[in-house]
Amino acid sequence: MKKTALILISALSLNANAVSWKVYGPCDEKPVAQGEAVADLTKSVGDISVEIFDQNKVPYIGAAEGFNSIINTPTGMDSIEVVSDTELRAYGWCYSINGKTPNEMPHQIKFNAQTDKLVWFYAYTTNIKNEWQDDYCSPAYWIKAKQFCGK
Repeated sequence: MKKTALILISALSLNANAVSWKVYGPCDEKPVAQGEAVADLTKSVGDISVEIFDQNKVPYIGAAEGFNSIINTPTGMDSIEVVSDTELRAYGWCYSINGKTPNEMPHQIKFNAQTDKLVWFYAYTTNIKNEWQDDYCSPAYWIKAKQFCGK
């Protein structure tokens, strides 16, 4: 009985000290994948993300330096939305740690603590008349583009 209780307490303690992670796709404000992972804080966020995706069978194209696709999202020209003759949106993957989107690539940054919160989200930036707008890394589910979400 004591041994079982100790194992349960250890498991609960482990989960309380784990990086939580979520992945948001282009169409839903609810995560399509999520969990917790004990992170080696000497590794980069990119390396840990690769480990998380591999362990949880989250499909991706990319590496610790960045991801072209997560959860089978389109890449290349298929990730461009033509809004009009003068406007387009370019889509890709962004990440945040504890609610802040770093300027560094994921292989250049590390977590500070096991309690950090990692979020990967499909995002866009808009180009109007050949000028990029200030909406860099805006979550795609804010607009739910027809080419990704239908309807």
